[in-house]
Amino acid sequence: MEETVTGNTHRRRGLMHSMPDFIHRNIWLLVEILACVIFYIANRYAYQRDQAYAERLRRELVDMEYQTLNTTSDVSAKSKPSYIESVAARNGSGLQPSIEPPFRLPK
Repeated sequence: MEETVTGNTHRRRGLMHSMPDFIHRNIWLLVEILACVIFYIANRYAYQRDQAYAERLRRELVDMEYQTLNTTSDVSAKSKPSYIESVAARNGSGLQPSIEPPFRLPK
């Protein structure tokens, strides 16, 4: 596909011959596009890693909430006067519940 321009020595080149010229003229644009693609891919992987970490923390939080609820219910059950009386009677400590109502001390 070579043609000679009349009166000129310029020749028309094919696509394969003009490709190195295109790359040479636009090297910085190609480098910038490549850098953007690499940045995009790295950013996507970082986002996926952060999402997996956030999901793991959410599951851990739910587990801790259930554990807190369970512990709170155990503590409230063990602090009831009837439970304390039964433990005192079972251990043979000789403690008896008070029959007098509580009163305030004067200042």
